[in-house]
Amino acid sequence: MPTIDLNAVRRAVMRVLGATFVVTAAALLVPSVGAAQVPPAPTAPSDDRLRVFLDCPNGGCDRNFFINEIPYAIWTQDRLDADVHLLVTRIETGSGGSEFAMQFIAQRRLGSGADTLITSVPPNTTDDMRRRSLARLIQVGLAGRASRVRGRGQFMNRMRIVYDAPDSAEIAATATQSDRWNLWVYRLDLNGNGSAESRSSDYRVSGGFSARRITEIWKLDFDVDNDYNANRYELSDGSERTFILRSSDVTARIVRSLSEHWSVGTRMTGGLSEFRNQDAYGTADLSAEYNYFPWRDATSRQLIALVALGGRYYDYSEITLYERSTELRPLMRAIVAGESRQTWGTANASLRYTQFLHDRNRFNLSFNGRTNIRLSRGLSVEFRGEAAKVQDQLYLPRGDASDDEVLTRQRALATAFRLSGSVGLSFTFGSIYNSIVNPRLDDLGR
Repeated sequence: MPTIDLNAVRRAVMRVLGATFVVTAAALLVPSVGAAQVPPAPTAPSDDRLRVFLDCPNGGCDRNFFINEIPYAIWTQDRLDADVHLLVTRIETGSGGSEFAMQFIAQRRLGSGADTLITSVPPNTTDDMRRRSLARLIQVGLAGRASRVRGRGQFMNRMRIVYDAPDSAEIAATATQSDRWNLWVYRLDLNGNGSAESRSSDYRVSGGFSARRITEIWKLDFDVDNDYNANRYELSDGSERTFILRSSDVTARIVRSLSEHWSVGTRMTGGLSEFRNQDAYGTADLSAEYNYFPWRDATSRQLIALVALGGRYYDYSEITLYERSTELRPLMRAIVAGESRQTWGTANASLRYTQFLHDRNRFNLSFNGRTNIRLSRGLSVEFRGEAAKVQDQLYLPRGDASDDEVLTRQRALATAFRLSGSVGLSFTFGSIYNSIVNPRLDDLGR
């Protein structure tokens, strides 16, 4: 059997991580979007419509729907061919919904500059309601851009603006509206899934409850989660084996905003984890966070540093490698993380360090990052990487894991590191004007 050179694997992964880190660090300080120079566009003499490139890195956009609803735009396949680079980013709101920020970045025939429109979508909104809300905002943004192009001929003569004015009842209801929930948002989840074959079956039941109240100054967040996972196998001798894993988590978090850049908070957690040999655990810490960029820019870029100090308590199911059945340990955490979503692509990375203060050799240092860059017309490259130095597995039970426990992942295994990485290229070429929607047999064909 051929052997695997672990050192060679580590070196390859670290090269990926190094490239990701360097590109991400540079990306976070790139000037605002719209500053890049764009080469001249190929012309389409028979069609004077506005050319738009939809860039939606976080999802939630329905490109085919926009094509049908906004016929005065040609939706190009590459940003270099567009008059408007439409960059759509989103971030979760306090209610559990989404805030979408749309940047209409002018280029080519429209010169330069950028406008931003923002809209919020409530939680539990259907896909159709969300895409219609976004389409309305896109039409408003594009209409303003279309009017700035000279010599449009009959194009502007075909445009019209429609406004759905509220009736008197709607105006009166809005004036007297009050929030009886005082900004509190509650969510209850219950999920179950399973599968079965002649000689095996598995099912999983999970549930959770959350309550949160988020304002500009305070963030109060409470969560409860439970998970039950069972797997059954029939062996070749006719005997059956069943493996069950349970976990429960309770989390309370309170955050206070101090300024455009500073925040402080506290977090408390508790629960149990059979996978981690814990009949019960509890944690509490105090933390401070600084964002280099103002928080109002969070949908497009963040660069944060966080420091936390607290402690962890464990009550173990089995005696650990360090001859402990319970323990209470002081702990500190430090995090540096960044994210950038710009016209050239997206980048995010984080460096995390956890240190048990009772023993300087008990720590965890990890890095993970992802960078997707558009190199040229139709060509993009993506780097992903994750690496961790693991020295903090206080919970490991003494004794070797059985073959069943290893194969079915019934308990955590001792390790000194974790590594993963990937590199990908994509290249799109062909017609830049084909925005025809034809979904026939798309779903059935798969």
